[in-house]
Amino acid sequence: MNVSVTRFTVLAMVTCLNSFTAHGQQPVNFASEVYPILARSCLECHGERKQAGGMRLDNRSELLASGSVEPGMPEASELVRRISLPKLHEEVMPEIGEPLTTAEIATISRWIKSGALWPEDFSPQQHWAYLPPRRPSLPQVSHVDWASSPIDRFVLEQMEAVDVQPAPPAEPEKLVRRLYLDLIGIPPTPEEVSAFLAAPPTTRYENLVDHLLGRAEFGERWARPWLDLARYADSHGFQRDDLRDIWAYRDWVIRALNDDMPFDQFSIEQIAGDLLPNATESQRIATGFHRCTPTNVEAGSLPEETRIEQVFDRVNTTGAVWLGTTLECCQCHDHKYDPFSMADYYRLLAFYNNTEMEADRKDAKSASSIAFLGPSMPLSNQRQDEQREALETKVAMVKGQLEARRQLLDADLIAWAQELHGEAQQGPQMHTLAIENFQSQGTTDSYKILDDGSVLLVGSDPPERDTYRFTASPPVDAQAKVKESTRAYALENIRALRLDALQHDSLPGKGPGRGETKRTNFVLHEFVVKIKHGESAARPLELVSAQASFSQSNWSVAGALSNQAKTGWAIAPKFNQPHWATFALAEPLNLREGERFEFELVQDFGSARTLGRFRVSAVTGNLDVESIPADVVKLLAQATDSMTTNERKKLLNYRVERDATSAQLQAELKQLQNQIEEIQPDTTLVMIELDQPRTSYMFERGDYRQPTTQIEPGVPAALHALPEVSQAERLDRLALAQWLVSRENPLVARVTVNRWWAELFGTGIVATPEDFGVKGELPSHPSLLDWLAVELMIMLGR
Repeated sequence: MNVSVTRFTVLAMVTCLNSFTAHGQQPVNFASEVYPILARSCLECHGERKQAGGMRLDNRSELLASGSVEPGMPEASELVRRISLPKLHEEVMPEIGEPLTTAEIATISRWIKSGALWPEDFSPQQHWAYLPPRRPSLPQVSHVDWASSPIDRFVLEQMEAVDVQPAPPAEPEKLVRRLYLDLIGIPPTPEEVSAFLAAPPTTRYENLVDHLLGRAEFGERWARPWLDLARYADSHGFQRDDLRDIWAYRDWVIRALNDDMPFDQFSIEQIAGDLLPNATESQRIATGFHRCTPTNVEAGSLPEETRIEQVFDRVNTTGAVWLGTTLECCQCHDHKYDPFSMADYYRLLAFYNNTEMEADRKDAKSASSIAFLGPSMPLSNQRQDEQREALETKVAMVKGQLEARRQLLDADLIAWAQELHGEAQQGPQMHTLAIENFQSQGTTDSYKILDDGSVLLVGSDPPERDTYRFTASPPVDAQAKVKESTRAYALENIRALRLDALQHDSLPGKGPGRGETKRTNFVLHEFVVKIKHGESAARPLELVSAQASFSQSNWSVAGALSNQAKTGWAIAPKFNQPHWATFALAEPLNLREGERFEFELVQDFGSARTLGRFRVSAVTGNLDVESIPADVVKLLAQATDSMTTNERKKLLNYRVERDATSAQLQAELKQLQNQIEEIQPDTTLVMIELDQPRTSYMFERGDYRQPTTQIEPGVPAALHALPEVSQAERLDRLALAQWLVSRENPLVARVTVNRWWAELFGTGIVATPEDFGVKGELPSHPSLLDWLAVELMIMLGR
């Protein structure tokens, strides 16, 4: 692409001219000059679909029959009178919109004066933009010595027609500044200007152009307008506008421009690089062009609706960037002005309907898209790959040491268990409480009670703040029933209550918090417990102290008992691991049968810093001795060689958890895994084609929920046809890309050179670069536009 930009830039910069529209007394071309004016300003009310006042202007016989045109006599033609009236006159035409310009009125008048000629073979599809560009002859001009390039000849032709003289050459200081700004986007330094002035005048211009084209800033400057067309952004564009990894595509565009990639290859790789034979990493990165689509990931958005909106955007962007056409009009109905139908639109959509969808979760099961994910690929990085391989070797070694230590601990497991059982008789024991009647004050979707008695909060949209309220009592099989006179106790000698904050794979970063980051903290402001019997009023329990496995600085677990808004228990920076806290009772408690605990866990920090999974337990026995879970105590009591495989495994797991050597190895393993995580390969969003294409349909009024006619991939009927393929072949994005850059395409070369011209001069030869249709502006220099378009085709070898 750089080749064509370079040559075009040099030619344009040499001229340093403005554009002028002039026609002199040349014959009027009905297809390229007259009909576009009628179509843009008149046919909405006087065309095929509607004939206001009984007048139709898209058919010569009906136009003449209306009496509004007198061939050869514009001064006697009612059409000329109406379009020449002042803007606010009650009879002015067009009645709605801007009046015709003086030049457009003059064109209509000259056409009528020449006999209102209307070629018999003319059709609306002969709009100038849809005719293949033909290389025109260079115009004859008087000041041949002034014209230093073909571009000068075309511009000078119209200047001479209106007796405008060329401007004098720019001063060297201005010229060097223009070159810098146009080619690399930054002004020259004083030293660079001085060097230019000191160089030999005969070669300094060409030498400076070559120098600037070789600078890295060239690709950066010319990438900017292209990235705007690509909708490039480092975030997805809606609501929270979260970041997404697509910078590799930006770098690809800059590199392609600096490497002089031909425009046809530049286009094909961005639309369908992944479908090229043996596609390289670079070619797959290029498909990020259509992954820059803005994506709505707000809570409540529907995945299929979001996907279809992205497909619509890809069709519309393709139309604007390569065809200069407002295809989005055809999403709901046939185009009102240009020869594109609704069926044309959905045939193009079928090309883009077969890629993997962006999803809210990796499993794409949730109805909410609050977290943005999508098809991506890892980027190669030799240094990181080597580091990662070395670390993975160390991980395998530490895992082997852990397994060897586990086998060693298993060898004398029974003897160890019997010794520990004696110690456990004096120590505290934990009794998991069965949770019932769980309620969340926030907008939690639902919850689950897991097999270990813990509560898992589910749902993809955690509330900012929350309070959990629930009742709990010892399970029947864990109740130590003791008869004392006429009372029966469900559990005796309860000295404390324990809260375990646990992890789960479904939580962000595995928890224990619910926030949408890997650093999943929680803040427990209040831990309140009451006792309730039957329907009687609940009685508060006095909690006198608290201990925790870890407390964040300035957020001690004791803060959960202070009833203060700015205190509470939190666990940063020790995220992504379980934690526990015990809250000691003022007096030992004997829980009677029929009594139950009422818990209230207040979490009011904000940013969804709430517990994602937790468990509550009653602690009995001597708190001064290390706590051993009740189910482990039970296993210790029956530790013999006759234990089942599962019982032995559970007991061994507990021993491994207590083993200092295993803990040290686990810490080493976690450190290695964290190092691997830190050098995970960068990724970029790409297009990935499905193995099995989706079935595509037209949508009633553009609503994806109302599919109508099934449709196959195809291209607009008004443009050139796709190459024929066998029934066994599949039309895909690669076929579309190759069709777009085909020499038979009348639009892509015109649209491309016009956009470059606009980038250099502020206004294109067609002032509406996104619309080359009937409603777009006519080219100020049609012959120059076609000459440049054919020049681009020649440079590409097409």
